[in-house]
Amino acid sequence: MGRYRHQIYAQSGTARFCVLFGLQWQVIECSKLEAGADLKGAMTAAIGRLASERWQMEGGAQFGFVFMRRAGERRLLILTERDPQDMRPQAFSPFA
Repeated sequence: MGRYRHQIYAQSGTARFCVLFGLQWQVIECSKLEAGADLKGAMTAAIGRLASERWQMEGGAQFGFVFMRRAGERRLLILTERDPQDMRPQAFSPFA
């Protein structure tokens, strides 16, 4: 049986968001990427911009997210379908 591989950087028919979070989920910055946008290019550009500000990656971004660190501070850069300004509950409930 083969493993399923999520194609996080595949072209999408819906908008995505490239979000930089603090470690308590506060939104530091957010870019909306329209449907069909180059998701990998947007993520690479965000990482490059942060690197120019002396942020260092703590790993690879192959899964659509990466922790960044600078001077003892950590942040999470993530590519997501969910608008971070959407305050509706995220949990699925069959009773709602």
